[in-house]
Amino acid sequence: MKRPVALLLGLAALPLAGFAPAAEASGGAVCSISGTINLFPASASQGHWTIEPAVINCQGLFRATERITGPGRFAGSGSYAEAPAGSGTCMHHMGTGKVDYMIPTSEADVRIQEPHDFVLAGAGAFTTPSLRGTFQITPPYEGDCVTRPVTRATFIAQAVLLRFNGLDH
Repeated sequence: MKRPVALLLGLAALPLAGFAPAAEASGGAVCSISGTINLFPASASQGHWTIEPAVINCQGLFRATERITGPGRFAGSGSYAEAPAGSGTCMHHMGTGKVDYMIPTSEADVRIQEPHDFVLAGAGAFTTPSLRGTFQITPPYEGDCVTRPVTRATFIAQAVLLRFNGLDH
C-alpha cells in the first residue's frame, strides 16, 4: 500500500518541477482556469472525463514579443482510474487525456492542443507540455460520494504557462 501512496504524492509534486524557465524559454505567463468537469464512471474504478465549458485567463508573454491580451476558451477530455484512497475526500483519480485551449495574443489567437495528465486527491495537480499547475474541485457537485459518485463539479486551477522555442502550436 505504501507504493501507490508514494506514486500519488510524487505525481502531486510533479507540477512543481520545472517552474524556473530554461534558457530557451520564449514566453511565460501565470494563468487561472475555471469551468466544469464532468466525470462519467464506467465502473467503480475507472471512467471518462470532460472539461467544458471552461475559461483560461493568462497574464504574460506567449512568444517573446506576443502579449497575452485576455481570456480564452479551455476544453479537454480523457480517462481516469481510481487512485488508492487516502483520508478526507471521496475523489481520488489519476487521469490522462488531451486539452484544447485558445490563448489570445497581440499577434493572433493561438490554439493549443496537447496531452494532459492529472492526479486528484482532495486537491489536484496537472501537467501538459506548456502548463503546470494545481486545481480544486469546488461545490456545487452532482453526486455526493456516499449514495452516488460525483459526476459534475466546478473546478478552479492556477497554472504557469511556459513556451519554449520549437513549440509552435
